[in-house]
Amino acid sequence: MNNEWMKMKYLTVYIIIALLISGCSGSDSTLNDKSALSDSVNLPDSEVLVAQIQLYKKEGMTAEIYSEKIIKFDDEDSTLAYDLNIRILDSIGNVSTNIVGDSGIIRDVMGIVHIYSNVRVVTDDSTTLETEYLWWNSNSNRIKSDAFVRITTEAGDIITGWGLDADNQLKSFKILNQVSGEVADPEKYESNK
Repeated sequence: MNNEWMKMKYLTVYIIIALLISGCSGSDSTLNDKSALSDSVNLPDSEVLVAQIQLYKKEGMTAEIYSEKIIKFDDEDSTLAYDLNIRILDSIGNVSTNIVGDSGIIRDVMGIVHIYSNVRVVTDDSTTLETEYLWWNSNSNRIKSDAFVRITTEAGDIITGWGLDADNQLKSFKILNQVSGEVADPEKYESNK
């Protein structure tokens, strides 16, 4: 009887341990389900390596966006792009402006691309814009920034300052604050007096 009592005692201990383990794992799975649910809110809808996006208007293709990696979040109208290269095309399909940056956020619905870090804009006439942040509006064909900008014209003139409002080809631009510059050929401006 003593032996049978010991078997019952061990069996009861095993049942209690099994219930505790299943009870704990049940509550853990509930926690895991909740955390999985909250994580799914932040999961991307799609992820693509080496991507190309083409933008069109009535007159045809207006730009090509290349990226080493894009991560798309449809509900937030956000596409994260890494190693970004935007080629803006003129009316006959030639590249008029090239914009590169380390990363960007593409807002499809608004037609705006925010470009971050080591941003460089080069136009077909070799005018160059350097900054750490800008946004390009594909609908209005404008480039804007509230960061420090440096523009080097094809003649070698350098204009710097904070903030920018410019057309896609940097033919017409306005630096908003603390503007300064260096003229490559001062005689050119003196002869025009």
